[in-house]
Amino acid sequence: MKRRQVLPALAAGFTSAAAAHEGDAFITQWRDSFLKHWKVTAEYTIAVADAMPEDAYTFKPTDAQRNFAEQMVHLGRANVAYMTAFGIVQPPAPPAPTETSKKVVRAYLTASFDFVTEVITKASTKELARTDLKLGRLPAHSATDLCMRAYMHTAHHRGQLVVYLRLKGIVPPTWAFEPTV
Repeated sequence: MKRRQVLPALAAGFTSAAAAHEGDAFITQWRDSFLKHWKVTAEYTIAVADAMPEDAYTFKPTDAQRNFAEQMVHLGRANVAYMTAFGIVQPPAPPAPTETSKKVVRAYLTASFDFVTEVITKASTKELARTDLKLGRLPAHSATDLCMRAYMHTAHHRGQLVVYLRLKGIVPPTWAFEPTV
């Protein structure tokens, strides 16, 4: 290789290595931020689950809606589905419960949040940059899409569950932006 070819080739190599490093740094920063906020959403959702008395877990505002326990199980089941697409960690066992007791539902819900945390924590920057993750019959998703879906889906259904609490005369727990230590 001639001198005139070596310098541009070296510069291109350094540039692509720097770009890859910048991408890894961004993905790592994004993952860390997501996990921090995921911890908050998990704590708050579990607090909402804890706020409902055991005897009201079968409460539903209308016949067309899920009861409180079913809504919580649905939320947890979706967490597991989103993260199973990564194929990094086996889903929590046992699978989603059919029993609606507070103890069983809370345990499953907690396991679903822990599953998300485990998957995202174990995912490499390459896995977190994927854009080919399959979620059922839907088109391929990026890893970021699945994380955002899990976060937004949780917030959506938790918002509904806060209304369930209010309808039972229960003041819902207070949301916090930062995780508790």
